[in-house]
Amino acid sequence: MIEECPGSAAGLDRWLDYIGSVHPVGWDLGLQRVAEVGTRLELLHPAGTVILVAGTNGKGSTCEYLEQFALSNNLSVGKATSPHLSRFNERIAVDGTPASDADIVEAFLEIECARGDITLTYFEFATLASLIVFRNRQLDVAILEIGLGGRLDAMNIVEPDLGIITAIALDHQDYLGDNRDDIAREKAGIMRKGVTCLVSDRNPPASIAACARETGAKLSLIGRDFDLTPGISPALPRDSFAVAAEAARFLGWETEQAAKIASETRLAGRRSWMRAHCDVLLDVAHNPAAAVSLADYVSGLEGYDAIHAVVGMYADKDIEAVTSALAPWIKTWHLCASDEPRAAAPDILKRRLSVDQSGNVSTYVKIKDAFAGAASNAGKRDLILVFGSFPVVGACLELLTGLRLQQ
Repeated sequence: MIEECPGSAAGLDRWLDYIGSVHPVGWDLGLQRVAEVGTRLELLHPAGTVILVAGTNGKGSTCEYLEQFALSNNLSVGKATSPHLSRFNERIAVDGTPASDADIVEAFLEIECARGDITLTYFEFATLASLIVFRNRQLDVAILEIGLGGRLDAMNIVEPDLGIITAIALDHQDYLGDNRDDIAREKAGIMRKGVTCLVSDRNPPASIAACARETGAKLSLIGRDFDLTPGISPALPRDSFAVAAEAARFLGWETEQAAKIASETRLAGRRSWMRAHCDVLLDVAHNPAAAVSLADYVSGLEGYDAIHAVVGMYADKDIEAVTSALAPWIKTWHLCASDEPRAAAPDILKRRLSVDQSGNVSTYVKIKDAFAGAASNAGKRDLILVFGSFPVVGACLELLTGLRLQQ
């Protein structure tokens, strides 16, 4: 059922309910509808320089590094990412600050007036709203993260000045294909004739080069054409920094602060460290490749007596592979689900968990109870590891932030 249009006086929450009701299908890949509205609103090149970032893993950290390089060059910069951890506003940032409710509502109103009888999905509304905010601010740079795939993703309506493709891995197979080659072809849909595309996958599927030849894009590969500068120690994934630094050089930006940007840049929900009565590590790893990367990171941690996991994932993810990657380091498991329809119920998670379940697996209805369960098992020299879907990691981040404010 379509909600009644909220109007200019309504708050952001009311608008978010509305944009989720306009289109009959939640995920409806394709550019015809959103491109038509984007063209009407003159959003296809929303800033002086437009960077389009696709890939499976590493997009968020790449965008974060790009933003920091732009700011270090005194450039005004917009960054559009998805999904959000806690608040919708996180999806649309200007100069590192989330857009205000008022700016987003104003953008939604502009979209509503322009779309006529064209229906748009929640994600399409969000995409267009970010482009409107960036256009209205007359920014120097827009960093635009592809949400799903590339070729048919709403953000792919823009005309980029630079493309970036990060690591390719199995995820969203129902939409993108069940092998890396097919998935990479979808990601390569962001390529444009004559436009450089930087690739930070160290073992890129053959379809990447094939798509570059077909489209006439200029391809630049990590390990062949650029790489991480020796002596640099990024806090976020190394290849994300390497490709962001190469993008900065390509665009003619100064990179004198590269080492500082590498070591000081952080991104909420990506290897984020917080403190309760013991250390807490949070990461939105929710596909096998991301889980392997997180497991490699965890394996290098020292000084902990035991690790206790808080986990929640979507039912369409490879729960078995994700949990098996981290299983060797986990002593107790605390399983939960978010309120989203896609979330796997805790009992489903338990059945699909790739571990010996003799007394070390507990299920909870609420995320906060799962975290409390882990905390009750964890000593001061233990580690709580929160991983999986964005809503679960975001809820635990909010919980920990509240605890810190009360201390």
